[in-house]
Amino acid sequence: MKQFNYQKGKRGEEIARVFLEKKGYELVEMNYQNRMGEIDLIMIDGDSLVFVEVKLKVGDRFGSPEEMINKNKLWKIRRMAEAYLMFDLKIAKKYEKYRIDAVCIVLGEDKEVEKIRHYENIGT
Repeated sequence: MKQFNYQKGKRGEEIARVFLEKKGYELVEMNYQNRMGEIDLIMIDGDSLVFVEVKLKVGDRFGSPEEMINKNKLWKIRRMAEAYLMFDLKIAKKYEKYRIDAVCIVLGEDKEVEKIRHYENIGT
């Protein structure tokens, strides 16, 4: 089960990366990790650094991917983003603005993308 969740997460991150790049975003890093946690994608949108949380579900019978993002999750992402900026001063100086986005993906039973939604600036 753990391996399935890992593979599902990687697939969701790849789908989200391609989706955002088609919108003009530029990838900085995937799966940034430190002892506090992980940020799925770090991207550039114009003059902003964007920390992206990706949520993927197969089907939506048991709720939507959006329901998996709560205040505690947003707090953790914000802390991770601040830690990232503290450790990479070059990026922090180049991109004074940052935000937290979410990409929520629903796959159909055939494992193809059924829905994909992008929410900008969810961390305010």
